[in-house]
Amino acid sequence: MGSKSILSSNDHVVLAKLFDPESAPVTGVLIDPSLPSDPNILDAQTYLSIQKEEKLIIETIESVLHDPGAPSSSKGERLRQAYDHISSLIELYPNSASLRNDRAQLIRLQYGNNILICIANQDSCELSNRAVIALSDLDEAIRLLTPATPHSGISSSQGRVLAQAYTQRGALFHAAAKLLAPLTHDSGLRTTVMIRIAALQDWDLHDFEEAASKDFFLGGRYGNEIGKGLAVHTNPTAKLCGQMVQEAMKSEYPLANAMSSSDI
Repeated sequence: MGSKSILSSNDHVVLAKLFDPESAPVTGVLIDPSLPSDPNILDAQTYLSIQKEEKLIIETIESVLHDPGAPSSSKGERLRQAYDHISSLIELYPNSASLRNDRAQLIRLQYGNNILICIANQDSCELSNRAVIALSDLDEAIRLLTPATPHSGISSSQGRVLAQAYTQRGALFHAAAKLLAPLTHDSGLRTTVMIRIAALQDWDLHDFEEAASKDFFLGGRYGNEIGKGLAVHTNPTAKLCGQMVQEAMKSEYPLANAMSSSDI
């Protein structure tokens, strides 16, 4: 007969909720088709003009991605032109969350997700600047489009951009956490790491993991399936509880664990 479980019935309920994203106590998003596509750009002609310019930029980026035979220098130049184009549009329309989300995505396309943290001797002024811009753009896009209350309605376009912005920011935080993970227990290596964003200088591995999980969850809440799938996978509390469950299983079923160990 196994030893007494170290988990109470309440513990089992809590663990079940942690591992089940559908059980999270967050109200569903209310899509209201009567609302403007962008709550900060109410003039229809202006919104259509921005969309037209966005389409041109996206076509430029896609032409680069679908041209594997082009020289790297040519691809880099076309991406820089796309970046300059979208930056000039943001100067004209600073309240366009969609443009800011697009620029952050372009920066990730150019430099990857590992832009928030620098390993010694691998830094560059350009990349540091791009890291600040990408995170700032995503912060601002989220601020611009977040509804006043969780129960407020939003347009489908507003929800789409929020889903992308949260998931993109989650990807940046997750990449930073993955870089920090092997350095956490090595103080010597930790001194070689620099966080490029001043506001995040005091963050540690747990902070980045928590922020990534939260952003993935909110990205999923607004409709991004990747964000929804990664929310629990990256939740540090859920991972810790997973270890607790394993230990509890060993306590509850010592004979079964012994048999499985002998079969390996």
